[in-house]
Amino acid sequence: MITSSEAVDILYVYLKSSELFSDSKRPTGELCKGDRKENSNLEDVVINILGLNRNPVQSGYIYLNIYVSNLDPLKVPDIGTGKNVRDTARLKYLSKLAQKVLEGDNGELWLGQDVCFEVESDAIEEDGDQHYASFKIEFTTIK
Repeated sequence: MITSSEAVDILYVYLKSSELFSDSKRPTGELCKGDRKENSNLEDVVINILGLNRNPVQSGYIYLNIYVSNLDPLKVPDIGTGKNVRDTARLKYLSKLAQKVLEGDNGELWLGQDVCFEVESDAIEEDGDQHYASFKIEFTTIK
């Protein structure tokens, strides 16, 4: 059996060397386990886990959140004066890139013969003057 921290580490190592972080338009921020730096305005990618069961075939849910700052009205004057308009193009690009990296074969990403990640759902959420793409990922292992 593995711990929740080990499950996060497995996804972290995979993502760090994946196309998500080697693409020319990769996120501008850091890949983080659990928390990101306070007041970060960068495109941080954050991995959180809800926990794993203790069955012989362990499963649980991991959330992958990709933060993107809202459009800046000083750079895009036709959006008004507030910084409340999401950067839809950037959210879409990073979401598609993450989805590509996480889908693997037939929608499942197998690492070795005993670890599987499968995206269950995704959404765009608001967080102050940022939005983030959130992926709910089912994690299964027989380690």
